Amino acid sequence: MTSNFEASKHPRQEAAKEMDSQQRDRFELLSAFIDGEVTAAERKQVQELLTTDPEMQRLHSRLLMLRQGLQKLPVPAAETTARQAAEQVFSKIDRRRNLRTVIWGGGAIAALFVSALSGIFSGSQSPLGNFAANSINPQKQEVATEPLMIAVNRPLLDIPKGAVSSPKTLEPSVSPTTDKNNFN
Repeated sequence: MTSNFEASKHPRQEAAKEMDSQQRDRFELLSAFIDGEVTAAERKQVQELLTTDPEMQRLHSRLLMLRQGLQKLPVPAAETTARQAAEQVFSKIDRRRNLRTVIWGGGAIAALFVSALSGIFSGSQSPLGNFAANSINPQKQEVATEPLMIAVNRPLLDIPKGAVSSPKTLEPSVSPTTDKNNFN
């Protein structure tokens, strides 16, 4: 099977190799002539070739038929306008944003539910439960009889003082002008 494929591919490759640069230049010139993209001198050259060269005449007729066939192809109409496409894009973005909000909100609600259940079914009492029980029974709370005193002028703890260092005396520095004079 690969031999048939290679056999059909082989003549095409040979034909492409046989087309020399002059033929390629003539093809490009003829194509530009049909598209109206040539100078006056090139137009004159193509017209002379068309009158004298039968190969160029065949190529010209084939290119004209190809161009006419391409022009006759139906152009598909746009299915949606730009405004409709933009609205569709923004609606998808909004749906994703809403979905993300629902997911995060649902996760938060699930976390609250799990934490509430773990507080109810755990064997120990939570500090919140103790606080609620103490606020219901105020007789169980101990009342401090001494007022709270804060030392403003004197610290509660003695803070040791650090060693005081004396500033060192610096030796006179040599100015750059005297250094220059010494080297001269």
